[in-house]
Amino acid sequence: MKTKVTILILFVILLSCKKSNNLNLVLNGTLTDCAANSTCTYNYYDNADFINGNQPLPGNYRVFWYKSVNTNVCDATTGIYFKTSLSDNDFEINSNQIAAGQIVAYDQVCPCCDYAVAFKPIGGEIKGKRTDANHWLINATIVFGVYAGTPIDTLTVNQYFTIAQKLSN
Repeated sequence: MKTKVTILILFVILLSCKKSNNLNLVLNGTLTDCAANSTCTYNYYDNADFINGNQPLPGNYRVFWYKSVNTNVCDATTGIYFKTSLSDNDFEINSNQIAAGQIVAYDQVCPCCDYAVAFKPIGGEIKGKRTDANHWLINATIVFGVYAGTPIDTLTVNQYFTIAQKLSN
């Protein structure tokens, strides 16, 4: 009798431990706005990739691209890129993955600035979940620092990203 009860308890435990691939994505507050005097785009590309901070190219990933253009400062442009598997319906990128630079890239172009920006992503967290066939809800907090790893600034983007036109080869 003890054996049957033990087997029943183990069976119930195994059934209750079912792993789910769905993240419980909750926005960190409300949707974020674009900075004053800026225009922002929140896009993603299927079958894409990126090299450093360049625009998305054809590839084997899903690439998300946040872009902000400050119209008050000579169209200074900030771009954040991150990629996931095409098969994912939700994902989480942790601080170590961001710091490694293989999944996340940062690009800043300022034609009228007298200084070179030496920031890079050094930590943070990015979560995403597909909301329908053409949109993803992204909750990203990215910590930027100098190459020595000292935090300088943080960017938070909580937005819906929309599929962009297909990239051409």
